[in-house]
Amino acid sequence: MASKRVRTSRNAAKVAVLLLIMTAVSACSNLRRMEKQLSPGDREFVAQVRYIINRAERKRYVSIPPEERPAFRRDFWKRRDPSPETDRNEYREAYYQRVAMANRLFRSEGREGWLTERGRVFVLLGEPDRRDVYPTGYSFYEPPVEVWHYGFFPIIFVDRFKQGKYEMMQANAYYLNALTKAQIVLNLPQEGLAQTEMDFILKPKAAGKGKLNLHMVVPYKLLIFSKAGEYYKAGLVVEATLKKEDETEVWTGKKSYSLSVKEEQLGDLAAGYKIDMAADTDLAGTFILTVRVSNREEEKVAEKSMKIRIR
Repeated sequence: MASKRVRTSRNAAKVAVLLLIMTAVSACSNLRRMEKQLSPGDREFVAQVRYIINRAERKRYVSIPPEERPAFRRDFWKRRDPSPETDRNEYREAYYQRVAMANRLFRSEGREGWLTERGRVFVLLGEPDRRDVYPTGYSFYEPPVEVWHYGFFPIIFVDRFKQGKYEMMQANAYYLNALTKAQIVLNLPQEGLAQTEMDFILKPKAAGKGKLNLHMVVPYKLLIFSKAGEYYKAGLVVEATLKKEDETEVWTGKKSYSLSVKEEQLGDLAAGYKIDMAADTDLAGTFILTVRVSNREEEKVAEKSMKIRIR
């Protein structure tokens, strides 16, 4: 009798799982059906941002009235703009530049280059630090291989059937998916795609006599996220100093920041983590400002110095 109850319980659990799967599939199918009913321009927008739009944004876009979609598109890019106070949106520029470059680099696979697996990685992660190409594999008579290096992590693509169509190895696909969710890995450079080293935006601004406000935008490529339950967590340390031209230190500041976000919130954080730090010196003159950004308990990852004048 007990054995029968166990079997019944297991069957009920299987039915529950099956219903959950069917519900999820139905929701996905419904969303795709709604997308097909969009105007050509609206469908094109959803297709173009497929790598960076989250599910909540996608669902909202297809659900709102057509007259509200232009405002949605403006807000979509504005939320990702690292410097919304300017006319330029560096994030959007970098994204479309990468799409265009991927189309040029990977157009030999029979479809648009940015839609290939190599193109997807290029759009999300940018140009690799190093790209090793093995036309005959690691040794003769093996499938062609490409190894892209991002820091210490390699992403491997294999042309299994020797037809010029490269597939990402499964372990790398899992890593890229996790990294995309956890870090929003559009590694936004400040001045175009040629710059590949780690960087952050720093904009000091006078805030009164002897006072300075340091506005920073730290791209998520500088952060190391870890998953804790339903949250993605990261720690950040910002250190700043002001020195006279004779190297006399007049101010120093250090702050730690803790990030804890759910997966559905990550899409709103794609532009980077915004920080404001106040410097109060009670002094006027010309100084050297140095700002260093690092992951908590990790070695230094980025630093900037500049000459500024405080009145």
